[in-house]
Amino acid sequence: MDYKNFIGGAWLATAESTPNVNPSDTTDILGQAAKGTVADLDKAIDAAHAAAPEWAASTPQQRFDVLDFIGTEILARKEELGTLLSREEGKTLPEGIGEAARAGQIFKFFAGEALRQTGDRLDSVRPGVEIDITRSPVGVIGLITPWNFPIAIPAWKLAPALCYGNTVILKPAELVPGCAHALVEIISRSGLPAGVVNLVMGRGSELGPRMIDSVKVNAISFTGSVPTGRGIAAACGANLKKVQLEMGGKNPMVVLDDADLELAVDSCLNGAFFSTGQRCTASSRLIVTEKIHDQFVATLYDRMMALKVGHALETGIQMGPAVAQRQLEQNLS
Repeated sequence: MDYKNFIGGAWLATAESTPNVNPSDTTDILGQAAKGTVADLDKAIDAAHAAAPEWAASTPQQRFDVLDFIGTEILARKEELGTLLSREEGKTLPEGIGEAARAGQIFKFFAGEALRQTGDRLDSVRPGVEIDITRSPVGVIGLITPWNFPIAIPAWKLAPALCYGNTVILKPAELVPGCAHALVEIISRSGLPAGVVNLVMGRGSELGPRMIDSVKVNAISFTGSVPTGRGIAAACGANLKKVQLEMGGKNPMVVLDDADLELAVDSCLNGAFFSTGQRCTASSRLIVTEKIHDQFVATLYDRMMALKVGHALETGIQMGPAVAQRQLEQNLS
């Protein structure tokens, strides 16, 4: 399959492309992804800029209808989208399907938020004067997303941006073009005016600086590495451009004497090794109290030795029994 860019309401091929390879089976080539240029990005920025006034003037009902349509279709196709995600990113199939469902829920949530937008009316310190506070869209927002959650992270950037009347350019990670393409394909049929959502795939080192420096882009939302995020923050600060950053951390998980040991071990195992070990909040450090240390380490070791590493679509040990039971209880509650 050819994964094309989506600019100004049209699917556009590029002169060059890159293969989309399944990391758990490198003989599985999902397709060829567009390799966008700075010129392609400029077209997308112009399209988003031109579409901004119309979408900013849209009604809450229009925004609800669009977001609800997107969320409904994602949920209806969660197995299909989850399978694509797992083949493309490498995480296990249950995780892929779960992430696709989460993306659908995000769009559904912000569909509701579109109808709940509020303002404030305040009394002025001056007699006989009232103050009305309303909220306006920022404008054009550049979204730069990573490969570890290739449908959920674009969803939780796209959905609120659209909910509050902004237009967007999505620049996904090069490793996961399929999920971005599938998501934008659904969005393209939701009734949005042309140019409101644009997809440009290509090298982040080439497209990112152009997006950040453009005077037509009003804000940047970035999820990725700390060094890249620092550079984006500095560039946006110099241009007085609004910026939101989500970067990696060094996250400790603390286990105390009174913890449910089975649940704690399963949670630590899941946090450290599942989602291909690539969560922003992955359990990269474990702090365990002395009293339970030896038993905890022995139990964790046994769980680690039982993990199965293989093809993303194979069945196997997906999570510990305590975590599975807790998730089941949450789903039933």
